[in-house]
Amino acid sequence: MGLDRLSIRDICSITGARRHGVSDQRFPAIVVDSREVTPGALFVALPGERTDGHLFVEQALDAGAAGALVARSARDRYPGPNALVHARADKTILEVSETLPALQAMAAAYRDLMDSVTVVGITGSNGKTTTKELIGAVVQAAHPAFVTRGNLNSDIGLPLSLFGMEPEHRYAVLEMGMNRVGEMRELARMARPDVAVITNIGTAHIGNIGSIEGIAEEKKAITSEFSGSERLLIWEDEPHFKRLARNVRGTVEPYGPRSTPGWERFEDHGVLGSTLSWRGQAIRLSLCGAHSVRNAIAAIHIGVLFGIADEAIVAGIESVQPLFGRGQILRGRVTTILDCYNANPESMGEALRLLDAASTSGRRIAILGAMKELGELTDGAHRSVVALAMGMPLDRVFLVGSEFSDATPLDDSRFRHFGEVEELRAALPAEIRNGDTVLIKGSRSLALERLVPQLEAGEE
Repeated sequence: MGLDRLSIRDICSITGARRHGVSDQRFPAIVVDSREVTPGALFVALPGERTDGHLFVEQALDAGAAGALVARSARDRYPGPNALVHARADKTILEVSETLPALQAMAAAYRDLMDSVTVVGITGSNGKTTTKELIGAVVQAAHPAFVTRGNLNSDIGLPLSLFGMEPEHRYAVLEMGMNRVGEMRELARMARPDVAVITNIGTAHIGNIGSIEGIAEEKKAITSEFSGSERLLIWEDEPHFKRLARNVRGTVEPYGPRSTPGWERFEDHGVLGSTLSWRGQAIRLSLCGAHSVRNAIAAIHIGVLFGIADEAIVAGIESVQPLFGRGQILRGRVTTILDCYNANPESMGEALRLLDAASTSGRRIAILGAMKELGELTDGAHRSVVALAMGMPLDRVFLVGSEFSDATPLDDSRFRHFGEVEELRAALPAEIRNGDTVLIKGSRSLALERLVPQLEAGEE
């Protein structure tokens, strides 16, 4: 990472830190997990829900970190940072009032140093990571570019991503996610995207935000640092298009089949992906589902916007493979559609329609895990998903989680409810036959990928 472009004096000026120990070194990397320390890194001790990074400061320094950023208040709570301030003269200890705002301030300052890099920021209720991968692949096929690794898209992940930008990069493609009011504005202050993409507005995290309109406003905050020269891309048929486009300080334009230059059509091959027709060329998209086609159109649109050659756009899209838990197709004695990274009513519907359309020699089986962070919509959302599944010719539907308990139909023998994943895992081998196609879809917290070995185990 490029943190070494900031001196300790710079960091102190940016964050208001008080320095102890070594004053003339630079840090080649920044980490927030003591298990990921690299030689010379700066370890940032962040408080968390389960533990606190201040408990691991000494461990990080012993592992090779050259310095640590700690909160002044940690002196009273944890003996380690207090003792280290004066005991490790060979290291740098930087004390700040709060470590997360300090990390974000450093990232924003580093972004200012990378003003020659064109930043693309991507947000939306669904499809952020896949769209980021597709746009990133298209841009990297033609130019040096940085692309967010994994899904480092939060108030902690985004600043770590920003330090991955280097002066030789022409573009940076950043994923920007939010699950609380105000978070997107924090991300925008750090990333200051030159081009923003909003994939869609759905009900993900509505329990934290309160309403679909509120989610739209929070996603729109990706443009909050626009000054007039920036550009916002929105899916052309987004129901909240007008709300998202209103009063944006910059250019707003749609992307989609009618709006993206050269788009012709696509042919859906089910779990095998799709063939896209664009400017007379056939593009093989390995990602399955119509929603993946939408994401690919965003990448094509960005490629055209940036003047990237057609052959590079085609090569970039064709290079992208499914990521873990995001529409992965696992082939064995059964065909498994593993889509367990997140879940909300919109993405549940997409996944069920994909299963419904799948060509299979066996049965179609859906394993649906509970959808989290839906607040007052929880009961109705789970009932609507069940209603959708009831109207499809599915052979078996296994529902997991207490959220489905009242939604499980008593008069449809195809449906079976399990309170916990472990209950289903024990029952699953006897339920699966060779040749079945099985969808696994649910929120990340359920870790439904644990069911894959049982699917392969088969009948006892």
